[in-house]
Amino acid sequence: MPDHNLGLLFALFASILWSITVILIKPISKNISPFLINPIKNTIGLSLFFLLFLIFGIPFWYNSLYTYEYFIVLVSGALGMVLGDTIFIYALNKIGANRVAIVDSFSPVVIYFYSIILLSIGLTFIQIIGFLITIMGLLILAYEKDYEDIDYKTKQFGILLVLGAMACTGLGVVFLKQVLNRIQEPGLDGIKLNLWITAFRLIPGVILSWIIFLFQKNRYQLLQPLKNIHNYRPLIIASITGPFLALGFWILGYAFIDQPAVASIIGQTSVIFIVLLSGLFLKEKLTNLRIISTIFVFLGVILATVNM
Repeated sequence: MPDHNLGLLFALFASILWSITVILIKPISKNISPFLINPIKNTIGLSLFFLLFLIFGIPFWYNSLYTYEYFIVLVSGALGMVLGDTIFIYALNKIGANRVAIVDSFSPVVIYFYSIILLSIGLTFIQIIGFLITIMGLLILAYEKDYEDIDYKTKQFGILLVLGAMACTGLGVVFLKQVLNRIQEPGLDGIKLNLWITAFRLIPGVILSWIIFLFQKNRYQLLQPLKNIHNYRPLIIASITGPFLALGFWILGYAFIDQPAVASIIGQTSVIFIVLLSGLFLKEKLTNLRIISTIFVFLGVILATVNM
């Protein structure tokens, strides 16, 4: 299978697994603080990567990167696995899974926006139209009159939180793509190297997220929900499907697909899975306006990233 097609398959797997992770985390985010969920899931994910390395003989250290590239990977992890994920989980608790999923569909445009700034890429007329349509989709969601379902200010704040999470994660992705492009290796060696980068990227996610938790004044109180054994199963499963499986497939997708935003577009199919699963398992409403908003966002993203 060509590398590009393999990358598309990896990105689709990441999308499905991330959807499952979101649905699992949403209920426990009401009881467990994102400042605790994030370090736990990152720690479990990193531990599973180490186990994977032992089983498949993947080296614990690669010396094929330049010094600044190790720094880029670490910064990417800090932006995505610490700031991005913590903000995302907090927003998930505030506005629900299907609203978060719709707003999160905007991330390919955020990634392309960073590419424009960092790589001096110009916009075509069609891409400008795509940006405007995407923004219209987000505005439809933002101003939906669903007052009986959620407080208006809470929804606006939650949408801004998701956009902030995307800003952090997107910046990390664009930086990381520079490293992934340079070190690309064919076949199994390439997969092993990219999995190592995924695990290395998790290290600041583990260290910094625990530091942030330890600086919480009410950290002992935040630990109390862990006494409830019913919180363990979804948290452990989400830690396997998210920072281990979904993150691994996600990085492989970005590594094997030529254009970052193409991988991101494939990843945004998660909105379909999240909306369906949130209605099925979390009993969240799917209104006509949210469907229209999703269509606008998807159409805008496709136009905004055309011919990239």
